[in-house]
Amino acid sequence: MSKPDTPKTEPKYDDTFSGSIIELTTSKITVSRSILGKPAEKRVFLINSDTRIEGKLHVKLKVTIGFVTSDDGDVARLIVVRQKPPDKK
Repeated sequence: MSKPDTPKTEPKYDDTFSGSIIELTTSKITVSRSILGKPAEKRVFLINSDTRIEGKLHVKLKVTIGFVTSDDGDVARLIVVRQKPPDKK
C-alpha cells in the first residue's frame, strides 16, 4: 500500500537574509540589504539543484533567502520573491 503524497516541506536552513538582488547567474545570487545606520551589506549565495525557488528571479527584486553555510560558502536552500517587478512607464 503506497502512502499519499506528502505536502512539500520547507527545505532545512540555518539562517535567512533578505534584500534586493544585485547580481544573478545560474549558479549564484548576490543580494544587498541596507539597514538604517549601518553600511549596505552584500552577500553571495550558491544556487544548486537542491535550492527551491518560489517566484521568478530578476535583478532588483526583493527576496528572502534561507541558507546554510558550508565549506564552499553560503548555499541557498530556499529563495522566496517578495515583490513583483516594478512597471516601467
